[in-house]
Amino acid sequence: MTRIRIGHRWKREPSASPLDSIALELDGVDLLSGAVEESLAEVVPALVRAVASVYTGGQGMAQVSLSEAHLELVLRRVGPQVELLVANLARPARLMRPPVKVDVDELVQAVRATGARFLADVTKVAPRTLSAPLAQALADPLKQLGRPARPPDEEPTRPVVKRVEPPAPMGFGFELRGTTPRAGRDGGKKGTAGTLAPLLTAGETWLALPGRPEAWKVLAPPFLTVLELSRQAVELARAVELGEARFELAPAGARAPLLLDLKDGKAKTGRTGTAFMLSGTGLAAALFHLGEALAAAFAEEDRALVSNPYLVELAERCREGLSHLRGAVEPPERTGAAREKRSRSAENASKPLKVPGRLRRLRFEKLWQQRGLEDADESRLLLGRHGPVCCAPHLAVAFSRKDGARLWKRAAPLGVAAAADGHAVTADVSRVCGFTGRGDGARWLHDHDGIPLGPLLLRKDGLLLTLSEDRTVVAFAAATGREVWRLAPPRTQRSWLTTQGHRALVTTDSGYVYGLDLEDGQVRFRMRAPLPFHGQPVPWGRRFLALLGRGSRWALLLADAHTGEAAWTHEPDLTHPSAPLPVGSRVFLAGEREREGVLLCLDKKGQPVWERPLNLGPGPYALAPLPRAVVVTSASGAAARVAASGTIDWRVGAAGEPLIGALPARTARGVTLVPGERVRAVDPRGGQVLAEVHAGLGLVALQADVRLNLYFLDDTGMLSAYRLGTHFTVVE
Repeated sequence: MTRIRIGHRWKREPSASPLDSIALELDGVDLLSGAVEESLAEVVPALVRAVASVYTGGQGMAQVSLSEAHLELVLRRVGPQVELLVANLARPARLMRPPVKVDVDELVQAVRATGARFLADVTKVAPRTLSAPLAQALADPLKQLGRPARPPDEEPTRPVVKRVEPPAPMGFGFELRGTTPRAGRDGGKKGTAGTLAPLLTAGETWLALPGRPEAWKVLAPPFLTVLELSRQAVELARAVELGEARFELAPAGARAPLLLDLKDGKAKTGRTGTAFMLSGTGLAAALFHLGEALAAAFAEEDRALVSNPYLVELAERCREGLSHLRGAVEPPERTGAAREKRSRSAENASKPLKVPGRLRRLRFEKLWQQRGLEDADESRLLLGRHGPVCCAPHLAVAFSRKDGARLWKRAAPLGVAAAADGHAVTADVSRVCGFTGRGDGARWLHDHDGIPLGPLLLRKDGLLLTLSEDRTVVAFAAATGREVWRLAPPRTQRSWLTTQGHRALVTTDSGYVYGLDLEDGQVRFRMRAPLPFHGQPVPWGRRFLALLGRGSRWALLLADAHTGEAAWTHEPDLTHPSAPLPVGSRVFLAGEREREGVLLCLDKKGQPVWERPLNLGPGPYALAPLPRAVVVTSASGAAARVAASGTIDWRVGAAGEPLIGALPARTARGVTLVPGERVRAVDPRGGQVLAEVHAGLGLVALQADVRLNLYFLDDTGMLSAYRLGTHFTVVE
C-alpha cells in the first residue's frame, strides 16, 4: 500500500513558506525518513509534477529534491511500475535503502489525493499570496493525473557491465553494473527532472596495490561512492598540507574504513588489518583521478551526460584537487632568472613637446564622444596603436583616435578578454573564438566547456592568458586556439595574474602565490603567506613585489620570480595601501596612518629609507613613476611629486569633489595629467598647472597617447576624446 503523509503543524502557524514533515510510505515503511522540515510549497508541487511526467510518458525519469534533508527522490518508469530510489547527498553520500518498485496507478492515486488535499488546505488556511501561485502550479499536473494515460514507449536501455581497471599499480578501479536508461535531451540541464537517475547504476569501487589487486573494496553505486571519496580527498589533501598525523577514509558501503598514518606513509583496512605502504598525497591524487575517470566513463556511455550538473561538479572538484596537489618542480637551470627584457621603444615612445622656450599654457579641444558603453564601472581603458580600446566583461570596442569611428567590436554572453593590440578571446556556452585586429571573422574557434572568460588578456610567448570568474587561469595558443593549460587554485574566490620573463605569476586571496612555467603551465613553485594577497604581482628585475593583508594589517613581500624564494617581508603600519611601485632601487608605497596620508620608501633589502606626510586629503592613493621620482594622486584630484631622496618637489590641491577612487597620473610628451573632477595638465618638473579639462565626478579611467590626446571614460559609459589645440610658451 502506498501512502503519502504531510504534517499538520503548519496549519496551526500558517506562513508564506509552510515548513513541515512529508513521508512516502510503502507498506508502512517511510522512504523519506528524516524529511521533517521541508518547504511544502516547493516539495509537494515538485512531487506532483514528477509523477505526472512519469505517468504521462513525458519523461522516463524524474527527480524531487528535499533540500533540508539533503535527499533526492528518483523515479524511473519501468513498464507498468515505477522504481523509487532515495539518495542522500549529505555526508556520507549513500542510497538510503535498495530500490523499490511500486505500481504506477497506485502511486498516481496516492500523489493525486495528497496534492488535492494539500491544495484545499492551503486555500483554506494559508495567505492569499501563497495559495494563488500554488493553485496555478498544481492545476495542470493534477489534471494530467486525473486523465487516463497510455503506457509510454519504452526508453532504450542496455545492459551495462563496464569495468575500468586502475591506471597504475596503485590506484582505484570501478565497475558499473545493471541497465542504464538514456538521459535524453534534458538529462544534462541543471534543475530538470532525472539528472541524478542515470548516475545511480549499481557497481563497486576498489583500491589496487602492488601484489594486492583488491586491497579495499566498496560495494555501492560507484557515483555515490566516488562523490564521497572526492570530498574526503579534499580533506585528505588539507590534512597532508597541515601535517596531521592520521586520517580515516570511510565512505558508505565500505566493509571497513581505510586508516592512514600520514607520518609514516602507511595504511591498513580496519583497526586490526595488516599495514601496507600508502602515502597521503598519492592516495589523494588517486582519488581525484578516480573522479575524473568515472565522469569520463558516464560521458562515453551517453553523450547527453557530458553537461550533467552532478558530473560537472565532480569533475571540477577533482581537477581543482589535482591542481592543488601538483607540487613545485625544480626550475631547469637553463632557463635562468625570470626577468623581463628591456625595451627601448617604451622609453622613446613619448618625447617631450618641441616648443621654443618654457611651456606656460595648453588648451585642449573636444575631439569626439561615444556614449552607451556597457559596464563602464568594471571596464578597462587601454591604448592601442590606432586609438583607445574599452574592455568590459562582455564587450570590447576599439575606436579611431581621429574621429571616434569604431574599428572593431567583440561581444559574447560569457565574456570577452581583449588586449590593446587587437587580440581578443570570446566565449559563449559552446564555443570559444579568437580574433586578431580589425577583421570581423574569427581566426580560430573551438568547443568550450562554458566557463566565463575575461576581461583581462595577456599575450606572451605565443600564448593568450586570461582569467575565468577572476579565479581560474586559462592559457590558449595564440595561433591555433588550443587550450594549453589551466590552473584553478582551490579555496580561492579571487586571483590576480601577471607575467614576468618565462613565468606566469598568480596571487590569490587564499594566501597562495603560484609561479608557473608559461610553456606548459607546470607549477614551478607555490608559496603560502599568512595573509591573503591583494592585487597583481609587480615585476622588479628578477624579483616581484606582492601586497598582502586583511583589515588593518598589511605587508609587502619581495620574492624571486624564478624560484619563489622570499627575500623579505615588510609590514608598513598603513591602512588602505596603494599598489607598490618600484623605481630604480627604491620601492614606494602610499597609505593612511591615523587618517593622514603617508608615502613610504624602502630600499632593495626591505629597510625603510624615509617616509613623508602627503597632505593630499584622505586616501586611498595611487602612484605613478617619473624619472627618479614618483607622483602620488588622491581621489580628490590632489597630487604631489616626491623625489627618490624624499624631497617633495611640488604639490597641487584638490580639483573638485572626490572621484569614485584614486586613479594614477599619466605622463605623455613631457606633460603629467592628474585625474580628478577636473583633469589638470601639470609640468612634471615644477608643478605649474598648464591646462584644465572638465571630466566629471564619474571618471573611472584616464589615458593619454603619444600625441597628447586625452581619453576619459566615466561611469555612465561615455568615452570622451580631447586633442591638444594650442600651447603658449615663454621665450627668454
